[in-house]
Amino acid sequence: MIPLRLISWPYLRKHVLRSLLTTAGIVLGVALLVSMQTANQSVLRGFRQTVDRISGKAQLQVSAGEAGLPEEVLERVQSVAQVRAAAPVIEAAVDTGLPGQGKILILGVDMTGDRGLREYDLENAGDDDAIDDPLVFLAQPDSLILTREFADRNGLRLGSVITFGTMQGPKRFTVRGILKAGGLAAAFGGNLGIMDIYAAQMVFGRGRHFDRIDVGLEDGVSLEQGAARLRSALGGGFTVEPPSGRGRQFESLLGIYTSAMRVSSLFALFIGMFLIYNSFSIAVTQRRGEIGILRALGATRGQIRAMFLAESAIAGLAGSAAGVAVGLAFARSLAGSTGSLMESMFGVPPSAEDVLVDPRFLLLALALGVATSMLAAFLPARNAARVEPIQALQKGKYQVLSAGENRARRIAGLAALAAALILVPLSANRAALYTGYTLAVLGFLLFTPFLSLELSRLLRRPLKWFRPVEGSLAADSLIQAPRRTSATVAALMLSLALVVAQGGISRASYADLETWIAGTLNPDLFVVTSETVASRDFHFPAAMQADIERIAGIDEVQSVRNPRVQFRGRPLEIVALDLARFGRRVHFMVVAGNLATMERLTSEGQGLIATESLAGLNGLHLGDTMELPTPAGPLRLPIVGIVHDYSNQQGSVFLDRKAYIRYFQDDTVDIFRVYVKRGASPAEVRRRIVDALGGQRRMFVMLNREVRDYIMKVAAQWLGMTYLQIVVAIVVAILGIVNTLTVSIADRRRELGVLRALGGLRAQIRGTIWIEAVAVGFIGLVLGVAAGAAFLYYELIAIEREFTGMPLPFTLSFGILALLVPAILGSAFVAALLPAEAAVRSSLVEALEYE
Repeated sequence: MIPLRLISWPYLRKHVLRSLLTTAGIVLGVALLVSMQTANQSVLRGFRQTVDRISGKAQLQVSAGEAGLPEEVLERVQSVAQVRAAAPVIEAAVDTGLPGQGKILILGVDMTGDRGLREYDLENAGDDDAIDDPLVFLAQPDSLILTREFADRNGLRLGSVITFGTMQGPKRFTVRGILKAGGLAAAFGGNLGIMDIYAAQMVFGRGRHFDRIDVGLEDGVSLEQGAARLRSALGGGFTVEPPSGRGRQFESLLGIYTSAMRVSSLFALFIGMFLIYNSFSIAVTQRRGEIGILRALGATRGQIRAMFLAESAIAGLAGSAAGVAVGLAFARSLAGSTGSLMESMFGVPPSAEDVLVDPRFLLLALALGVATSMLAAFLPARNAARVEPIQALQKGKYQVLSAGENRARRIAGLAALAAALILVPLSANRAALYTGYTLAVLGFLLFTPFLSLELSRLLRRPLKWFRPVEGSLAADSLIQAPRRTSATVAALMLSLALVVAQGGISRASYADLETWIAGTLNPDLFVVTSETVASRDFHFPAAMQADIERIAGIDEVQSVRNPRVQFRGRPLEIVALDLARFGRRVHFMVVAGNLATMERLTSEGQGLIATESLAGLNGLHLGDTMELPTPAGPLRLPIVGIVHDYSNQQGSVFLDRKAYIRYFQDDTVDIFRVYVKRGASPAEVRRRIVDALGGQRRMFVMLNREVRDYIMKVAAQWLGMTYLQIVVAIVVAILGIVNTLTVSIADRRRELGVLRALGGLRAQIRGTIWIEAVAVGFIGLVLGVAAGAAFLYYELIAIEREFTGMPLPFTLSFGILALLVPAILGSAFVAALLPAEAAVRSSLVEALEYE
């Protein structure tokens, strides 16, 4: 503690700005980690809380995916001896139409049998208008129960009327009950409404189907026993699981986004480690004299090393604490973005009520930040402890990269890159893939000092041509002290490599998605149940197809149903349509199989078509038999074709609509694909559809261009982290270059003083420092693009194996590169302004005395 108090503390007070820069890398990494993890966990917890509160006392839930359950299944469930209570449920999120209120979750229940599973704590219990008698509720299908919180926010009371869009057009509902706060009323942030289940069937277009059946078991019956008995009684076409299973399904949908964000945040923390390393290298360089004096006075190497490690621990703790605070501040807005993305992509409405503050995770983030800081400071601390007193008192010796050290790093880097290349043909193996990726990163890091030095030498001639005096001085500064810039270049290289790789993924995904959209989404109009195309809360009746076909100007209408079911523990989307009609208008992008054969067999109900993502993620091949759970029993069909398709990120199957109706006993429709006659105006036909059916049905009629724009907007939102990473790269560039120039100026203080004494102009000194900063930014750009290209190769394979199952072409995003060049070089110039002014305004006398 004595060296900390007498030496470290005065240094920190003297260099407050530099001390802040030291912690900035940890602040950045920890803040990203905390904000992303907290936001994702908040969204997930919000969904789980809603599931738990709505489930009430239900111990098991019976479902058949989003296709729903026929009404007769309820009697089969109730007949099981181990079942104490069974209640059907319909659940859907509806736009309230009220300013600032967003969506309300409507729960359709059977009031005659539901109270054994859920407690309805009504404020008006005992009054004349109370719903003590379920038959009163049944006799008034427009009845609605709201929560006290929702009612107060919107000035509603018993007898108030609220209007929702339904599948039968806008309908008025009367508030006939208000739930007390807490319990069930807290679900979905208090935005909850309850109506009779048979009214809900009409409102949401469910026909004679329920979404699920909630089950309470008899006393003494375990979950395993009850689930086994229900599966035996119902057959293999149903899912029987605790309510928490729905949370796992949502987590599976959220998983891809969560994994990508977690990788980005950990990468930011890794980059922060290099900033810390550079900062402590600066501290060691600037305090060589102190180190030499301490060593001459008898300080041991262990004391010197411990002093710097203690400083790093304090800096890490301060930076981590600030990072946690900043991360929590941004978590709420990020949670909103994540929830919005989940709704846009999967039709799952956001339900995060507040930000989840997990003390254990925050302590982990603090510990991770401190550990990262100490790890980053270990090498500078060790090098400081090894410096002999005489060497420590000599100017600039520490920054010289010895030939032996440079050679050893080159050999190790070459070995790592060679091993990574050897593993390329074996990248189909998961272990080989990630080992190769790790070795590639390590190889680039080990080569960074050598490459920085060689690029500095290459830059000397053009810099000298550009500005003979300033350019030569700037290049010589980089050449003479490669250690000083290598950590900054490494941090900048890693940050830019992440951006380049993510940009390549974005470009490849966009190009592939646009090709798929052009070939598949070719109807002139889409009639959907919600403005968010992915929503599955409402369904059209099958008879509506004939109503649309009668409208003038329409050539053909195709009905599509796309529910999700469980397949091998993951959500699987079924795309049910008339394959014969669909095949005349759309040509699949075939991966395996014969197009004509797969369309014929699927339309005859003798097979199904799997998407490439489904096959890749599950190891499926042409001819394999898939088993899907349906209310009529397991549906077993062979895969007769594999196609490239973006219908669902985790995989889809195309099934003929007749087979779907037969097995799932569901003839409802999610989307009508409408083709207009040649010469007819799609906009005019849309107006006719709205005029003819808009007052009778809840529907949204979208032009082809609008659907395409919606899909590309969602894709842009999904890939928006690329631009967040560009911001991180800019911050890394500014922090690293400011630190590098700070030590460069301190190390060359006498040199700069001599130049000024010999007549050097302040403008020339500024120019030297500006050019040096831009040169560092340029070197980081060159190495970042090279490393990013290598990382992109591995990330494309990892994405195919772990997330999408689909291969993407290797391509660099020249748009991102065009954005990075001015952004990084401009940031480097901005970072040099303050150090340059400090250099030209320092005391000339003190500079000449400096040694």
